Amino acid sequence: MAAIPLFADASTASPAAHAPRTLTVAADGGAQYRTVQAAVDAAAAGDTISIAKGGYHETVTVPASKTGLTLVGATGRAADVVISYGNASGTPEPGGSTHGTLGSATATFAAPGMTVKNLTIVNSFSRAANPGIKNTQAVALAAEGDRQVYEGDRILGHQDTLLAWSPNPTAQTRQYFRDDDISGDVDFLFGNATAVFDHDTLDARDDGAAAGGVNGVLTAANTEASKKYGFLITDSTVVSSAKAGTYWLGRPWHPTATAVAQVVVRNTVLPAAVKGAAPWTDMSGFSWRSARFDSYANTGPGAAVTADSPQLTAGQAAQYTTGAYLAGTDGWNPAATAPSTAPAGTLATGDARQVSEPRVPTTVCATVTATLAMPNRVASGSAEATPPDTGRIQRALDSCAQTGSGTVAVKLAAASSRTAFLSGPLTVHRGEVLLLDPTVTLFGSRNPANYQVSGKPACGTLASSSGGCAPLVTVAGANAGIEAVRAASGTQGRIDGRGDETILGKGTSWWGLATAAQKAGENQNNPRLIQANNSDNFTLYDVDLVDSPNFHVVYNGGDGFTAWGVRIKTPATARNTDGIDPAGATNVTVADSWIMDGDDGVAIKGGSAASRNITIENDHFYGTHGISIGSETNSGVSNVLVRDNTVTGTDAYGNVSGSSSGIRIKSSPANGGKVSDVSYLDTCVTAVRAPMVFDTHYSGGSGSFVPWFTGITVEGFRATASTSGAKSTFVGLDASHPLGLALLDVASDATANTAAYAAITARDDNLEPSGTGVTVTGVSGSGSVPSCSFPAFPAL
Repeated sequence: MAAIPLFADASTASPAAHAPRTLTVAADGGAQYRTVQAAVDAAAAGDTISIAKGGYHETVTVPASKTGLTLVGATGRAADVVISYGNASGTPEPGGSTHGTLGSATATFAAPGMTVKNLTIVNSFSRAANPGIKNTQAVALAAEGDRQVYEGDRILGHQDTLLAWSPNPTAQTRQYFRDDDISGDVDFLFGNATAVFDHDTLDARDDGAAAGGVNGVLTAANTEASKKYGFLITDSTVVSSAKAGTYWLGRPWHPTATAVAQVVVRNTVLPAAVKGAAPWTDMSGFSWRSARFDSYANTGPGAAVTADSPQLTAGQAAQYTTGAYLAGTDGWNPAATAPSTAPAGTLATGDARQVSEPRVPTTVCATVTATLAMPNRVASGSAEATPPDTGRIQRALDSCAQTGSGTVAVKLAAASSRTAFLSGPLTVHRGEVLLLDPTVTLFGSRNPANYQVSGKPACGTLASSSGGCAPLVTVAGANAGIEAVRAASGTQGRIDGRGDETILGKGTSWWGLATAAQKAGENQNNPRLIQANNSDNFTLYDVDLVDSPNFHVVYNGGDGFTAWGVRIKTPATARNTDGIDPAGATNVTVADSWIMDGDDGVAIKGGSAASRNITIENDHFYGTHGISIGSETNSGVSNVLVRDNTVTGTDAYGNVSGSSSGIRIKSSPANGGKVSDVSYLDTCVTAVRAPMVFDTHYSGGSGSFVPWFTGITVEGFRATASTSGAKSTFVGLDASHPLGLALLDVASDATANTAAYAAITARDDNLEPSGTGVTVTGVSGSGSVPSCSFPAFPAL
């Protein structure tokens, strides 16, 4: 951080009173002025400057004499009106000097009482393109006036993006940033002003630091010791694609001897990129402990309460509010007229647990050794009719069931070339993990009689209803798991449902039965692979699930489910073979997994009970029907975070999905309910027919339920190689229950869409939905469409 020269306050005297005017700017010449600066020069105090859509490559300075000036983007979308320049502190000036930090600013707004709305202000300086420049501070906005309001703006840069300050450090200088998106890396909010960041999105950019390294710092305040208030970040969201633990919240800047930084971060979502346990750091020999740094009621993986993360009490927090910061000596309260929520909504936080990669249990209660070798996945006739390992495995599971909170393993072990187990339905009890050796395969029985559920339709037949087959593995009780040991080669244990093999005594496979059911308009009675019922803290780890006859994993009820390192490999042509379905579930994470199947890759359901606090991240999907919510949502689905995933419409065998979607929420009046606070961040899809689907009339279902999708955010989305006729869907139920959606930084090569009854905020969105009851408004924000790569499904 380079020191900023201090100088006396400029005069704030107003010129003679006049009737406020609106001056217009358009880069193409279709207005009074072609440049923003020309309009500023012509404006008087109290005027409004309306800036048309376009790019304005210039620096803009508003002097202190232009009190009460308003600068506004004419379209209402900050992304439409971009003021950019690319100076850095070390950029040379004529005569041999350099700009310095303050001189690098793209916009310098010194006038008191200014309002700036729906503009993008960018410092485009690139370190990579200017390796010879060492002082890389590059200010986008220098805000240096009292009673300034910034609303719905994008302020984008890297180091020292936003300077909130006064040339006179003891002067009353208050600034209110509301519904703004601000991006940067090093000290990107800095200065001595009293500044409130309210319902903002702060994008901590990834500069490539490894986990635990340093990407940067959000704040570098240099509040004067005489001032109670410096920076307040409240009800905001910090987003970052950076590795975990690579950002600090702040450090104390001391350009004057009397600076004592003051920053409070409260009621704000903090990502894993923030060093949650110790979020503050020293600067230039000054300890962060000598500053006034505090947090209160923050959430997200980067929020922690530790000795190195000071927290306000509830009583103290009552003194650190937007109103208290901005009131000053005249009772200024710009928040009183601000909207009650950010236009784009707040981002979902997902799983409320602190989830990390699981570990296999070290305590083995019982070991069951393989006696079969099934190189062709088929055993002898007698073994197929009566699977020899059902009783052996179940006795071990029964003997190891836990009554306390401990966890033990029942291990399926290989014996030389014998690596196969053949079994009918099994039950995993409380506190035990079914643990597979790396080379072991647990094969599911082909005999439908082994799965028969009493009082239900015959397993292995078509009927007007389903439910005739028990799952291959049922999990009942807390702290249980199904896990495998992963070898150094990447091999891990697997469960093979053999959905492709002929059902014993039938002329078709399980998958063939599912196809026949579709043609006949009936239900197939096929077994699921794994079902966990009300099993809190269930773990599925480093296990391969192959060729399930029906759904692979259903997590029904329960609080706490982690699926990590799971590889599901079933062809896209296998009907009704969902990957992982949380239903009526709370606190779920599906991470670092590879999912290929013939239906939804993930389907979050809220039928008989609500689902909430769910994270789907760092996963890859192949040939599926997408990452889905629904269709049962009648009990509600909320707080779902879908982040850093890829979706490919073709499976590893070259089969094209029969219903290839990217992300979708689907329901109808037949089984609908409220779906709220769902965030899709940095999603890449390719070769799909429906990049996005938000459909409240799914499959034409009718009834008295009310499907209502609101608070849905798609930020950072790219669709490539879309199939012929590809189209997205944005359809709310009716005018009273519109789809509430933000499309931020969206780029799709298929722009066709169907839309109705939707209230959409948009930024850098090339889909441009329109239709009956559709409104689209602009909102500011930083971020960018992700660059995409689509890895091949790993060899199993």
